[in-house]
Amino acid sequence: MTVMFIRSFITYILLLLVLRLMGKRQIGELQPSELVTTLLLSEVASQPVTDDNIPLVYGLVPVAAILSFEVILSFAITKNKKFKKIMTGEISVLIDKGKLNMKEMKKNRISLEELASELRQKNIADISRVQYAIMEKNGKISVIEKAEYQPCTLEDMNIQSEERGIAHAFIVDGEICYENIESSGKNEEFLKKELEKRKIKSAEDIVLFTCDDAGNINIIRKE
Repeated sequence: MTVMFIRSFITYILLLLVLRLMGKRQIGELQPSELVTTLLLSEVASQPVTDDNIPLVYGLVPVAAILSFEVILSFAITKNKKFKKIMTGEISVLIDKGKLNMKEMKKNRISLEELASELRQKNIADISRVQYAIMEKNGKISVIEKAEYQPCTLEDMNIQSEERGIAHAFIVDGEICYENIESSGKNEEFLKKELEKRKIKSAEDIVLFTCDDAGNINIIRKE
């Protein structure tokens, strides 16, 4: 039992490192080669974990080999456009300038009902509103509506607004996040002054303290 636990732990750490090296992607966004690599890793790594008769190295070596293949393939794809086209495919324009491209739809085996379903999931009930519908290499469909249906922006109305950026969490559950304070360009003195303004004695009295790039502060206190 102890041996199996140790083998499982070693395999888990190795797979974790391998997947981190492959990058952050959701399953639906994996390229074909990445999906094949993921499936092979799960199959190869499970054998020495569940069977004591198989040496652990028989699982670790294939994992390292598969990772090497993936790294080499990724490098080759970036260097050769033709090879990249073969391995990752191309985008498909399903609706081009408001017109259905039936040739591309047949090529990708997509029916009008499936396309309409994809559009409804993007809150587009009428296909006539679409200027472009593009099937990306990962299988997802990107949609660009016609100009008259696109939402009006502040730029369209010639209105200037301040850039708020993201809300940096300075305090979470009573604990000060010093890294976030530093990355936001602020310092501990700024935080101290803001707490004093609001007569907050300690960070422990706060559930969440955030400050965006424009200096807007939001505080949720403990009840």
